[in-house]
Amino acid sequence: MSWKSISNSSYSKLLGHLETKKEGGEDIYRMRVSDSHLNSGKFAHGGFLMSFLDNVMGNAAYKTFGNKPCVTISMSTNFTFSASAGDDLIAQPKIERVTKTLCFVSCQVLVKNELIVSGSGIWKLVNWKTPKTLQEKILADDGGW
Repeated sequence: MSWKSISNSSYSKLLGHLETKKEGGEDIYRMRVSDSHLNSGKFAHGGFLMSFLDNVMGNAAYKTFGNKPCVTISMSTNFTFSASAGDDLIAQPKIERVTKTLCFVSCQVLVKNELIVSGSGIWKLVNWKTPKTLQEKILADDGGW
């Protein structure tokens, strides 16, 4: 299967072109490091690498929750090495545990089959409620607002 772009949100578009594909029944993610991702030392900025990890693990949690929105509760990151412009970051998230509202995810990011960063985190299922119009509030008035 070929790579498919999943950069849909405004932030994802700002971060860069995130792609995914299925390999061996598992989701794999990829992003190419560009010049805009580099720090003053000409290596991939740690914040960029953390954002990539957050996007990848967040997507895994989202899919685990049946494509329902979720948010990052906590995330830890371990830096082993860095990446340079033109390098492809490859990540395969792993769901460690799922509860009714929480998803525990870990992930390693490789460049040329070498580990450069790893992380783990917790994502929480979000119950987005559609805001009511004033008219809907008046009709549903129970005297409590």
